[in-house]
Amino acid sequence: MIIDCDTHYLPPDAYDRMGSEWDALRPRFVFDADEFVTAVDFPGAPPPVPGATPLSPPGTGARYRGMYDMDERLREYEKLGIDRQFLFPQLTATVFSYLVEPRLAAAMAHSWNLSILACVREHPRQLIGGALVALQDVVSAIREMEWARQNGFRAVILDKVFPVQEHCFSDPYGNHRELWPFFARAAHLGMPLFLHNIQHGHRITNLMNYQFNGLDALAPQEGQMSLVSLITSGLLDDFPTLKVVFTESGVSFIKPLVAHLDSVFDNAVVDYESEDAAPRFNYRKLTGGKRIVSEDDYRAKNRLPPNHYFRTNLHFTIETEEPELAEAVRLFGASQFLFATDYPHDDPGGRMKYRDVELFSANRDIAHADKNLIWCKNAQRLLDQVQ
Repeated sequence: MIIDCDTHYLPPDAYDRMGSEWDALRPRFVFDADEFVTAVDFPGAPPPVPGATPLSPPGTGARYRGMYDMDERLREYEKLGIDRQFLFPQLTATVFSYLVEPRLAAAMAHSWNLSILACVREHPRQLIGGALVALQDVVSAIREMEWARQNGFRAVILDKVFPVQEHCFSDPYGNHRELWPFFARAAHLGMPLFLHNIQHGHRITNLMNYQFNGLDALAPQEGQMSLVSLITSGLLDDFPTLKVVFTESGVSFIKPLVAHLDSVFDNAVVDYESEDAAPRFNYRKLTGGKRIVSEDDYRAKNRLPPNHYFRTNLHFTIETEEPELAEAVRLFGASQFLFATDYPHDDPGGRMKYRDVELFSANRDIAHADKNLIWCKNAQRLLDQVQ
């Protein structure tokens, strides 16, 4: 059994179930003569955020028939030798984000979920449904998640970050306490959260410091920062059964990130006012000067070393060609990783989609039992807990 935990699909009827009240605002896909999406007409799109750099629809993979045609998609998966697939939206073309007006976004999410539900009911052995929610309205998002669980959805799909209208940089989830009731309910329901990039254009590289001379290479990874915020905000201490799947980032970043986070865990605050301590000490050691918020806001809140959460709460989809994969499996345990192809994308995450099964099968540095966990057992354990 092989389960693909990161695939993208755009049902042509994704927004046809929104109801007549949204006819003037809803998105409509624009198809060419070959029935590929080339653009999206969205009268209800949120106002542009100054400085943001969104990508235009339809996004990578849009010239594959399997993006829209389920029969063609299932034939492709039979050739790939993959038994089941977890369906993400084609997130660039869905023009869905947390910037959309809340009621409109909730209607878009529910219509997309209804479309996916119809697909899953027609092909229950091959497809696994993940539900969209409009997280900008927490009450609505909880209600949609509860409906999704009652209707057989196995997980919820979230952006990796939380964009806001006030600025063009993405916010980490842990900084938005108003969202915590949603995370609490997800933990209570046993609904894992799959985090994936959405191309709304809110990114740290919009800061002009990173726009010149290749300095974008030094920019923090917003998705990673948001993921870490689930730890350092204390959220995973408050909701210790919550499971989060971080997609399409590979595994090479995990070892150095965890080593750094562990090295600064529980550091006592020390006053180095007399010098710039940044080169030798973490900024959190400074009691003043560099800090512009309260000391309580500044401090990390997690009660356990960060590696604990990486081994317990956080899961990652793999890139089969990464040379660091076997080491990550040894360090953190095979139980934290999920097989994925990113079909039908052609970006770095999906370029190996037609060879992923072959490459992972041929990896001699990962034990057969560990491969079996990554092929399917981990996904079955995560997704079956919903039942």
